[in-house]
Amino acid sequence: MYQYNDFELLYLIRENCDIALDIMFRKYIPLINSRIKSFNIKHWNRDDFFQEGLICLHKAISTFREDKNKTFTKYFDLILQRHFMQILRKESNNFYNVDLVGAGEYISEPETKFEDSLSEVINKVKFSKFETEVLKNLRLGVKSREIASLLGCKPKQVYDATDRIKKKIKGVKNSLDNNM
Repeated sequence: MYQYNDFELLYLIRENCDIALDIMFRKYIPLINSRIKSFNIKHWNRDDFFQEGLICLHKAISTFREDKNKTFTKYFDLILQRHFMQILRKESNNFYNVDLVGAGEYISEPETKFEDSLSEVINKVKFSKFETEVLKNLRLGVKSREIASLLGCKPKQVYDATDRIKKKIKGVKNSLDNNM
């Protein structure tokens, strides 16, 4: 399908050949998609990660040096994987995977057909007093660090409580899904 190797394409790109750039992007789209799949990116985030992958590809094209005795594919793959890990680390620190702030009515992921509202699910879960306070503040939109200062504890304790809350809600959600 491709009549040029990476080194030839990189040379042509550096000579401002737009066709070579287009060929290079088309050549590496399958790698970007396979990395998105291997990182188990949620379907609603795949477009964002794909765009990030294209940005990484452009960065790799402009920073690749042939004198380092590395293949372009390995170089780009390394940049891509590190960038995806960095994004996912930031995501997990900010708890983007579960809606506890009350912006949505449902706790389920978009691809499921879980119809119980958040308050119905929460009523079926047994939380400790601390977890109840944390959840109440999270639903009011209070940030984790502010919750820690309100409750007189360390932010790590709030983060741990948030993890326990998510696990308990997910457990109830799964048991309700299995009963349907």
